[in-house]
Amino acid sequence: MKKLLAILCTVALLTGLLPPSLAAGPAGTERVQFYDEALGRYSNQTEADRVTITLNGAALDRPGVVQTVDGVDGRTLVPVRDIAEPLGATVLWMGDTRQVLLFRGSDTIVLTLGSAAAVVNGQSVQLPGGVPAGVVKLGGEEKTMVPLRFVSEQLQAEVAWDNDTFTAAVTARLPEPEPTPTPTPEPTPTPTRPDRGMLLRIAADDNAQTVTLYLSQEPRYRVSDLGDRVVIDLPGVAIGSGKDGSLMPENPVIESVRYAQHDSSLYSDYTRTTRVVLDLADGCTYAKNVVVTGDSNLLAVVISVKPPETGSAPSEPTVPLDPTAFTVVLDAGHGGSASGAVYEEIMEKDITLPITLRVEELLREKGCNVVMTRTKDVYMDLYDRCDIANEAKGDLFVSIHANASSSNPAFQGTFTYHYPNSARGKKLAGAVQAAVVASTGSIDRGLLSNDYVVLRETKMAACLVETGFMSNHEELMKLIRPSYQEKLAQGIAQGILDYLASLPAKTLVPAEENASPAA
Repeated sequence: MKKLLAILCTVALLTGLLPPSLAAGPAGTERVQFYDEALGRYSNQTEADRVTITLNGAALDRPGVVQTVDGVDGRTLVPVRDIAEPLGATVLWMGDTRQVLLFRGSDTIVLTLGSAAAVVNGQSVQLPGGVPAGVVKLGGEEKTMVPLRFVSEQLQAEVAWDNDTFTAAVTARLPEPEPTPTPTPEPTPTPTRPDRGMLLRIAADDNAQTVTLYLSQEPRYRVSDLGDRVVIDLPGVAIGSGKDGSLMPENPVIESVRYAQHDSSLYSDYTRTTRVVLDLADGCTYAKNVVVTGDSNLLAVVISVKPPETGSAPSEPTVPLDPTAFTVVLDAGHGGSASGAVYEEIMEKDITLPITLRVEELLREKGCNVVMTRTKDVYMDLYDRCDIANEAKGDLFVSIHANASSSNPAFQGTFTYHYPNSARGKKLAGAVQAAVVASTGSIDRGLLSNDYVVLRETKMAACLVETGFMSNHEELMKLIRPSYQEKLAQGIAQGILDYLASLPAKTLVPAEENASPAA
């Protein structure tokens, strides 16, 4: 019986790199905490079996540890860079999507933290035992750790298990430098070109009115003008998620963005190509309204827009203003068909409007002129909002929003943005940020700068305040509460008043000083 049990244990270890039911292994244990991506927090500290890892006979500096899922199947996790880079892979971390990307030659592996599936060369693959990649506190350090056997075998290595010492021995033929081709005067046929990495994600920034294609390598792209559509081809590029998709930006020029991966039928010298299609609004064209640029530093293709010339007046004309009072332009983010962020069936536009209306009341009570870009649930183009502010000759502009983080639901707090290198915008943003945090007690996330349309196109001090994170349930419940909205409104109003107090008082120029000289 004992002999049978020993045989079964050894087989299980060889096929799964450790079953969870065994006692501590001969290599000892490590005190660890596993980060739960779904809950957004670390588990309690626990003891995990230590595993010695060798690569071609040499021990790695850090050990592996064993993790189980639902107490069913144990797998060895190892710090990703410790194993992937020696095996010739490039490791890239995408914080926004919580993904680890591995590149080796034409092979790509995408591991999403907390997910039981990986994407290998564009195809979804279930991880053995359902044990995902994840963040682990090991020896007091945070490490991104990945399943050892899965990653090693995907990178063309073999893994052997020694049950007596709890050692996983990785054997690999390490990549050799590519030989320098011998020049020849004779023309040779053009070889099939190597793949050019992956399209990691597509992000629409409605405040900046941009769509950005984030890549794993320096961007190479081809643009085709099809009239009502713009096609951007990325030859040799695969979609990192392995799935085609689309998104609907809040944009006066681009109505939708569609993307799909194709085979060599598009470009015969590449095995695959990702095609991105921009569907344009009526009356918009590529030549007049779309600018596509490659950013080698960002590793991205950036699509920006120029709104069509409408020739119409702003939809909400300004009211007569007291020339001796400061003029504040308030902008409730989103509205109408542009809902903004949506979490738990709550729309951002329904949070920003009541806060902004209350700020208007508080400022009017203090004698300010207040111009609103919208006072009801209507769609307002970002450039129209700027036109209203500029026509009113406002002294300052404040846009009110709510934030969201799709990758970190635990994130909370208040940010305020200003335009890059704008001293007066930064001063206004600092005043608003400090007053909002003091009024609400929210987490102070500080100031940021960005090329947002409402910060760039307004001819005055301007800031955009992100009142809190709708993606965090606790903060979302605050944002919809009237008592908390009152605190936000009071903070924003106080920050505006603090900024205005630093400006010289407005005075009327006497009529005689403006009179023309006698003829």
